[in-house]
Amino acid sequence: MKKVFLLFSGGLDSIIAARLLKLRGFDVEAVHFKTPFFGKEESELKGLADRIGVELKVFDITDEFLPILKNPPHGYGKNANPCIDCKALMLRKLKEAAGGGIIATGEVVGQRPMSQRAQALRLIEKIAGLEGRILRPLSGKLLPPTVYEKEGFIKRDWLLDIQGRSRKRYPEIVRFLGIDADLPTPAGGCLLTQPAFAKKVKDLIKHDQLTKRDIALLKIGRHFRLSDGKLVVGRNREENLFLKNFVKGGDILFYSVDVPGPAAILRHSFSPEDVELASRIVAGYSDGKNRDAVLVAVERDGKREEIKIKPLLNFDSYRVT
Repeated sequence: MKKVFLLFSGGLDSIIAARLLKLRGFDVEAVHFKTPFFGKEESELKGLADRIGVELKVFDITDEFLPILKNPPHGYGKNANPCIDCKALMLRKLKEAAGGGIIATGEVVGQRPMSQRAQALRLIEKIAGLEGRILRPLSGKLLPPTVYEKEGFIKRDWLLDIQGRSRKRYPEIVRFLGIDADLPTPAGGCLLTQPAFAKKVKDLIKHDQLTKRDIALLKIGRHFRLSDGKLVVGRNREENLFLKNFVKGGDILFYSVDVPGPAAILRHSFSPEDVELASRIVAGYSDGKNRDAVLVAVERDGKREEIKIKPLLNFDSYRVT
């Protein structure tokens, strides 16, 4: 019997798919793809895989994903989510891992508006070079037979007919499959579907600054677009410490000296105008924001200077989020 390679998010749908296939005697390998925008912790995934009795492989596909994020051939969803091209990429990578094995997913017809409509499923199969070769056990009865059915590896009565977003049938299915009640229900969300996060991503794309270091800063701080550069201002002690440790050549670090205040990093600019504006924003977030001037340290390339500067209090026009 062929081995099954399952696209595994770690959510309940992919867990159900894994259990269905295991109960039919298949050797299942759960394959998880991650980027800075989606993916679960490997320790969490390993625990899930062990509990449902499947192998686990985790691959970082950031390098292949970033060009797609910058210019998705099939466009974005509501925010910065290139769901069609992202899913096609994962399936192409899954095909590489599977060799001649069965390729399966936990997708449900109609559950996600962009990538799981029946028409979108067919399009993704075509883009990935897998027409008729993707087994979707949760909705298989609603879809045309795959090559695996035609070749006798899969029987149609093994498959389910779930569709849409309703989860009314899930408790019954979970009990039937013997899945622990405390397993996760939804898969881990994609940050690119979140409006505030997507706005920061699109700002980086617009200014051709979507690098791994810039992406690492997206989850923290307040973000500002200056004339040429990008400023990230810490919101608490932990973020301030992170920013101070994050600085490398090409970055400028700012922090208030004579009053408590945030740390901040300016990237992609050394212009005097941006340095002055960044200093004023940092001063504006300090406890001295109502003073005439605040002493701000400016560190770059191992050198430090201190400048007395008037705090900026109205900086909404520079904010990305």
